[in-house]
Amino acid sequence: DESSSSDDEASPGEDYGKSDSKDKKTGGGYLKISELLKGVQLYELMGISEGASQDEIKKAYRSLALSAHPDKQATMEPEEAKKVEENFIKIQEAYELLSDPVKRKQYDSSLDFDESLPKFRQGDDFFEVFGEAFRRNARFSVKRPVPDLGTAEDEPRSWKRFYDFWNGFQSWRDPVMLAQKAGEEICDLAEAECREERRWMVRENEKVARKYKQQERDRIAKLVSLAESADPRVQAEKEAKKQARAAEAARREEERTAVKRAKEEAELKQRKAEEIARKEEEEKRKAEKAARDTIKERVKKCRQRLRGFHQAVKEHVVLEQVNEVCLQLKEEDLRALGDRLDQALKGQDSLAAADIFHEAIKSIGLVPMKVAEDDVSTTSGPTDSQEDSQAAEERQQREEQKRQRAAENEAKKKLELERQAEERAKVAAEKAEERKKKEEQRKKEQAAAEAAKRQQEKKEEQKARKAEEKQKKQEEQDKLRKEQQREESRLKAIEQSEKDKQLAQQKKQEMELERLVQMFSQDRVNRLTKLEALTDEKLSASLQEAIASDASLAGAFKLLSEADLEVDRAVDCALALVHQLGVWSLGLPTPAHIRPENALRNRAKKGRKRLSDTMANFLKSCPWDDVEMASASEWQRGIVDGSVEIPFWSQELTSDPPVENTEARGEKPESKKEKKGKNKSKEAEEDLDQILAELETPGSKKKAKKGKN
Repeated sequence: DESSSSDDEASPGEDYGKSDSKDKKTGGGYLKISELLKGVQLYELMGISEGASQDEIKKAYRSLALSAHPDKQATMEPEEAKKVEENFIKIQEAYELLSDPVKRKQYDSSLDFDESLPKFRQGDDFFEVFGEAFRRNARFSVKRPVPDLGTAEDEPRSWKRFYDFWNGFQSWRDPVMLAQKAGEEICDLAEAECREERRWMVRENEKVARKYKQQERDRIAKLVSLAESADPRVQAEKEAKKQARAAEAARREEERTAVKRAKEEAELKQRKAEEIARKEEEEKRKAEKAARDTIKERVKKCRQRLRGFHQAVKEHVVLEQVNEVCLQLKEEDLRALGDRLDQALKGQDSLAAADIFHEAIKSIGLVPMKVAEDDVSTTSGPTDSQEDSQAAEERQQREEQKRQRAAENEAKKKLELERQAEERAKVAAEKAEERKKKEEQRKKEQAAAEAAKRQQEKKEEQKARKAEEKQKKQEEQDKLRKEQQREESRLKAIEQSEKDKQLAQQKKQEMELERLVQMFSQDRVNRLTKLEALTDEKLSASLQEAIASDASLAGAFKLLSEADLEVDRAVDCALALVHQLGVWSLGLPTPAHIRPENALRNRAKKGRKRLSDTMANFLKSCPWDDVEMASASEWQRGIVDGSVEIPFWSQELTSDPPVENTEARGEKPESKKEKKGKNKSKEAEEDLDQILAELETPGSKKKAKKGKN
């Protein structure tokens, strides 16, 4: 095999020169060799290698022409001279053939070549076995240079470029010569009598050559496929990708499980919340019913009290009209009317009491009736036999009015009951519709999860079947896989350590927040207790005293009174200005990250409402003519004009220091001990603020912004 002996020399590739135009003119034919050159190895005759360039061929020919020319062999015998001449003719013909790029390609394609594929066995050196095969076939590559197979230490980019090159391998091997060598009948283009016949011959040769060209492609593709299936670098990458896919699938399954668990926990919390809301609503209804019963009892006592006064004025007031007054007046009016009657009757003035009754009767749209003389001795009014025609007509009108009012009240009560029933039915329908939507959504999600799980299981089964069909993994792959597993274990340990650190940090932050909430709740309870013990007059008096003793605070309030602010905004600014004055810190908004219990929050709201109302009345009632605005501090001016945000509650306000001028200005006086611990407290405050900032959620930030506004 001549080609195998010159693989190393041919590996750089033959130099065929620029032959595009000739390829087009002479392609499709076969190579005709003279009788002298049949069976002669032209490269050996020329003394060059198969991979020699055109310059090397030209130099070799010139050298042989000088040494083997017949004219330089004049002293030889005729037979020897004849042999020298034949040898010179061979050299000339060989040079003509090898110097023609097309003919040289055809000639090289006709040479014997080892087309066998390597047989790789377990334990063989992959790079040695397949490296020789690729170097042997590299001589036919059109593209130069041809990349090498490399070693096991090569980077993926290098060996992937190698396989990309061979998967797109372009061979210059002439398929017509391969067909001719295999004994196929090939048309000689030189025998064509016309251009049309030549074209027909080319097409016929191409039909025959097409099969051999495809065989050459298949042979190279099979070589590449065998190499990829046995290459430890490719197998290692496939195994790594498989493990990565398995890890990704496990991660997704864990995420789906976590989402499902979170959803179930959320549904459980929602059901508990709905149950708590239902119980609270039921308790609220009971409390409202008890309140209504209490009101009814008080109204009943007020009516009995008014009817008790009728005995003293029965000579002037009709009992039916007294009953009508009792039915139509509210509790406050009944109590006030009873007090007036009681006061009049204490002075033994029955006429004044009767006038009071008559005023009440007129206030409900009735005309006071005169009491007949025969009616004086009774409390139930005159009998039918004693009534005159006018009294009978008035009583009939009263009864008619009473029936109309009773009918109206009954109609109103009926409408109210119908409206309440409709509202309850609407609420029940909305809840039922919401539950139905949630159930449908849950079923859809469950079906999607089951479908995804089935799809994933199907994919896993397919992967398992493919894995069973593959060859056994090599020892190097096992070693690499174990190393990867050890690396993954190490990374998982590091990841778990980081998770533990994060959990510990989060727990610490939650404990700190819980401590802050307890501190806030205790402060609110203490201040609310003090506030509830104070009257509105005392609150206003404390404001008046603070402003009278602090010129800067007075200046800030005058500045606030002259600012063009809405009432609510002005009240908020005023509460911020006096937030250092004992219970007035209840007027500050609560930070969004602090969530006290509902009872305490509602109680605090009521307290803040009371402080806001007191402050609003104070701002309206106090004159500021003799106050200088220039005495207000920069912080106070910033609160009024909005350049400084209204502060939220902070832990510095948990104690109740004595009220001084510096506190009213928003500044905190420092004692000697406080000055010594100032830096330390600042660091603690910054740490706490950082913890609270990390715990804040996007929702809480929005609520905080709403509180500021």
